[in-house]
Amino acid sequence: MINPVFAAATLVGLALPMLPTKSQRAERRLYWAGACIATGSAFFALYPPDWRGGLGLAGVLAAGLVIRAYMTRSYIRIRGRTYAFNLSDSEANGTEEQSPTARHRDYDPAPDSYAGFATAAKTWWLFAVVMIGCAFIVAIFVTQHEGPWYALGAAAVIVLVALLAGHQDASWGYRVARGQLVPFAVVCIATLGTFTALYALAYAAGKRWPLRPKGSMEYRAHPHLRNKFP
Repeated sequence: MINPVFAAATLVGLALPMLPTKSQRAERRLYWAGACIATGSAFFALYPPDWRGGLGLAGVLAAGLVIRAYMTRSYIRIRGRTYAFNLSDSEANGTEEQSPTARHRDYDPAPDSYAGFATAAKTWWLFAVVMIGCAFIVAIFVTQHEGPWYALGAAAVIVLVALLAGHQDASWGYRVARGQLVPFAVVCIATLGTFTALYALAYAAGKRWPLRPKGSMEYRAHPHLRNKFP
């Protein structure tokens, strides 16, 4: 049975970061204060008598809040360094905002990043996680004949990501998987080579028929591409 008091406290904790703040530091502290309140309340919302259920709920909620903080905000800050998926939320060198080099118009903190949004390493590890999930959904359909529409959607994601990534990497003159061979190999194994085959076809097509629109985010984000393809 759900305890209404702690259930309400969980919602209050989740809503706490919505309060207006005057600084990023205050916003970050408010987020983690709300996360602690929500996680602790989620545990007691089912305890007693179900402490295992409460622990599981609190664990899932805590993991979700940490992932959200990493993927969408600059809330994870340890010893003066910010950890985030987005380049605009993270600090590659910890002091790039104050560095004269960082203020130079040709400065590029991550030349291999996708559209200046996330580094190639982060992007390809995200691809690996997503492709493993998609492959698992397809495998369930193949072995148990369940969820045909889910399997179709997962297969479509595999195909689209492989084709788009391969053609874009080749069009802009990057190496295969922009040099991220370990997550690329993980994706290959997870999809039984399907992703790799599609990526290779798209990469070859990108070499022969490249697309380099000057209005694209990729072109605008990287000075070396503007110099290479004026």
